[in-house]
Amino acid sequence: MKYKATQLILTGGVVCLLLCNICLLFVNQLSKNELHRVNHQIEHMRDVEYMFEASKEITVSRFKYEQYHIGGVFIYTGSDNNTLLPVRSVADQPKLVLGLNQNMCRPCVEGVFANIKEFFPDFETNPNILCIADIEQRFKDSYFGKQVVSFHQKDDFPLYEIVMTPYFFILDKDLYVKLLFITDSTSPELTREYLKNIKERFPEI
Repeated sequence: MKYKATQLILTGGVVCLLLCNICLLFVNQLSKNELHRVNHQIEHMRDVEYMFEASKEITVSRFKYEQYHIGGVFIYTGSDNNTLLPVRSVADQPKLVLGLNQNMCRPCVEGVFANIKEFFPDFETNPNILCIADIEQRFKDSYFGKQVVSFHQKDDFPLYEIVMTPYFFILDKDLYVKLLFITDSTSPELTREYLKNIKERFPEI
């Protein structure tokens, strides 16, 4: 009798230990799931914060540079910075201007070139589409197949300050920055919509 009682006590103890272990594992798994959920929420909040800051920067830049008057300054094409041209000489009719900077992420730049070629297949040779890029001199003769237009004095073109994402605007004989659009990596479909509207509104481009 005494032996059986001991066995029952031991068996009961083992069962209790197993149940305790199972409960601890269950509680541990719940804690991991909760931690994962909290981490996911934190990442989401960071993404939202980044999107908000990016959107804010884009909006501020548009307010700052829309309708900026470029004026009678000088430019050059390709890497030949000895042959200067008045900017007015390339703005005899509306031009679509693509603005770039060497600090912009390569996928962003490649994506914009893909978008513009979709709506303007002759982009590389189209004289009514200008590419203004703040890049190294050695790349200016052919940047993604397009000759770059540069301002002789960088201070003459404050839009060089836009360094995060590519941008577009219309330049005509008035020499004002018009219809400025700064691309947003979180909403790439807006770039296609902008280019579609430009093509419809300016069939001469």
